Amino acid sequence: MIKQHTKTLFKLLSFLLYYPGEDYFMQIREVETILADLPADKLKKSIDEFITRIKTKSLIQIQETYTAAFDMNPATTMNLTYHIWGDNEKRAGLLARVQQVYQDAGYERITGELPDYLPLMLEFLSVCQEEKNEALILECLQGFDQYITRLRPVAPMYADLLQPLAEMTVNWFHSKENFQQQETTGCS
Repeated sequence: MIKQHTKTLFKLLSFLLYYPGEDYFMQIREVETILADLPADKLKKSIDEFITRIKTKSLIQIQETYTAAFDMNPATTMNLTYHIWGDNEKRAGLLARVQQVYQDAGYERITGELPDYLPLMLEFLSVCQEEKNEALILECLQGFDQYITRLRPVAPMYADLLQPLAEMTVNWFHSKENFQQQETTGCS
């Protein structure tokens, strides 16, 4: 189960990964207020550092970086299952399962994005109450560390922001593999 402060950080991270609109800097101040009350960890630190960096840029510069990184480059699209399966039946099946999880949990998507859109998944994880749903969403994050490697030359500030999430997913998959090995060997 994801800890509550991590869920709050996921919500903030989700906001930072949506396209920066006209009120972006005003909303950044709200993010800073929420961050101030959270315990220190790598993800919080990366969000703090990201905010420090974007404050040195204009809204236009941030929008240009965002568009170049996430909208114009298929290698760094935030539709994460695309990086695992491309456009095939396995991906379509997983997208349908994720959409069903959203519906079953009563989560209403307000964007026109596919269910595997990273900000949307992080937003869902921030409110998700069931471990089985968390596990399915985390499944969409397979290979996220490789995604960061592709993102780094295109948008280093976003890669730095997401690096702790990549480390979390690697740790999650490693612990899941260990658990499955223990189950099959009968170890406890």
